[in-house]
Amino acid sequence: MVGVVVGETATKAFVLGHGLRVAAPFELEPNVRLRPDFPKIDLNEAAGTCRDFRDYVAVVTANELATFSIEIGGERGKPLAVKTWNVLWHFHLLSLACQTPCFSLLTTTDDSVPIFKSANRNLVLAQPSAPTATAEQLNWATDHLSKFNGLLSNRIFSTAMRCYGNAHQLVDLDTRIMLLWAGIEGLLSVDAELNRRLALYASLLRAGNPTEKAEYFGHVKRAYGVRSKVVHGGFVSAEKLHNGYAEASEILASLLARCVELGRVPSPQELDALAASQTVK
Repeated sequence: MVGVVVGETATKAFVLGHGLRVAAPFELEPNVRLRPDFPKIDLNEAAGTCRDFRDYVAVVTANELATFSIEIGGERGKPLAVKTWNVLWHFHLLSLACQTPCFSLLTTTDDSVPIFKSANRNLVLAQPSAPTATAEQLNWATDHLSKFNGLLSNRIFSTAMRCYGNAHQLVDLDTRIMLLWAGIEGLLSVDAELNRRLALYASLLRAGNPTEKAEYFGHVKRAYGVRSKVVHGGFVSAEKLHNGYAEASEILASLLARCVELGRVPSPQELDALAASQTVK
């Protein structure tokens, strides 16, 4: 099970992650820093200290896959553990900021005898690449952290966010596509088969000029076609599966990021009113 444990001597905790790289240390919030490196793990030491086999598996996985870490300080004991637990949500925020999936893998501490706990309940699959976050993306994460935290109590947003985070850790592309579209449909409160309304809501929510919105409307409708074939058992080539997965991932991530920028999830009624207010010229 996912958990956070810190010892009595710990002054810092670390969450090792996969999916991004950072060029230099970056402070997301006070006493919470992104780091391009992470504590070195002695597998023999971990084998002797991990009480749960799943924690040791997480250690081995992190040793192979970690690409960055988040360092948490400024607290001791239980407050440090709570703060570290809350930081696990930051991986979703970073996914939205950088528009690429990233995951927490493992938590550890600077105790004299480090404590290791799994920070991922799923099978973690290595992403094809781990892009380096830009300064603009990291600043976006910092600027929108409070809005993101506020939206976590919104059931619609948090459910769609979990769909995004979990989809990339599934083995098969067709199941990834289905879960991503479930997140999109839930976020926009649209019935599954109403692809025109879904595309309309997505284009209305997206920032941009009318021409860009119209192009995005067509893009979402075409992408939804792959989802329909997957759900209903139609044949989809391997190339279209890869493209459909990438498109669904981009659409859901951009919609979630837009909700974070707005600080809320627009209702269907609001989007309908916005659509009705447009005049043909």
